[in-house]
Amino acid sequence: MVLSDRLEIVSHIIRFCETSKDKGSIMNRLGLNDIQAESYLAILTQRSMILQNDGKYVITTKGQGYLSSYDRLR
Repeated sequence: MVLSDRLEIVSHIIRFCETSKDKGSIMNRLGLNDIQAESYLAILTQRSMILQNDGKYVITTKGQGYLSSYDRLR
């Protein structure tokens, strides 16, 4: 996987979490396996782009800012 693919996956996860989603939904929507999903979700949570609440993930203000920047650069 090249860097641009990773950035695209990250943006898709963040955008998908504009409404609260569980890990299984994220995995199914993006075609990720459990290990990939755990890795991306951990990174995005650590960087405060999404947050986890009751087993579901939702976008943060920082995540919204990332999407705005990503969209402008594309």
